[in-house]
Amino acid sequence: MRVVAVIPARYASTRFPGKPLFPILGEPMIARVAKNALRARNLCGVFVATDDARIAKAAEEAGARAVMTSPECATGTDRVAEAARAVEADVYINLQGDEPALNPVNIERLAAVFEGEPSLRMATLARPSLSETELWSPDAVKVVLGSGGDALYFSRSPIPYYRDQWRGKTVGEPAPEGKVRPLVHIGIYAFSKEALFGFSSLPAGRLEEAEQLEQLRALEAGWKIRVVEALGPFCGGVDRPEDVPAVEAALLKGF
Repeated sequence: MRVVAVIPARYASTRFPGKPLFPILGEPMIARVAKNALRARNLCGVFVATDDARIAKAAEEAGARAVMTSPECATGTDRVAEAARAVEADVYINLQGDEPALNPVNIERLAAVFEGEPSLRMATLARPSLSETELWSPDAVKVVLGSGGDALYFSRSPIPYYRDQWRGKTVGEPAPEGKVRPLVHIGIYAFSKEALFGFSSLPAGRLEEAEQLEQLRALEAGWKIRVVEALGPFCGGVDRPEDVPAVEAALLKGF
């Protein structure tokens, strides 16, 4: 089975223009992400899908292959799908370009799920919630699973909501001991080839519009999304320049 990682990267970010080229310990962020992915032992290739020649140059200098894509791509998944038309594989891992401190063993774990179950269409990563603040933050996407390990729902709200323990209490309450463990979604996806092209053609659903989470498009269409629990150490991605020091500190500690 041929599994590749495709990292979508664009220069014109609304919140953080030029983010893929922002230096992380002296290297462009996209180079750090690409080098990390190249450490995953069960990948057949690492590609950067971009519409910017500067990003393509940084990716290739890091050892990845660049695929030029249209500036009109609406989402990262659309950019991965466009790149996939030029990159032959059975499974495509959509690896976020702002997660330079992701433990590469988690890329391996995501790829291995398809090797053990080739009929899978889509999979993603999640980890335990690290704090009450994170559990209640709308910036941290939560996911709950069925008994088979597939996602039941993703939300910016804390789920499940513990009615008896949390009713009337303030934001920031921890989950009750011994109950369902809250998981925080890590926005990295793996698709079979058919599913990747099929996902891009799905219409946006009402749940996606409400939560602004594109993975809900798949759930609303009746797809199953396998959730793989990630291994630490855990470090958040880079949404804003002020996130960089924590990521650099994590990289200096190593995996």
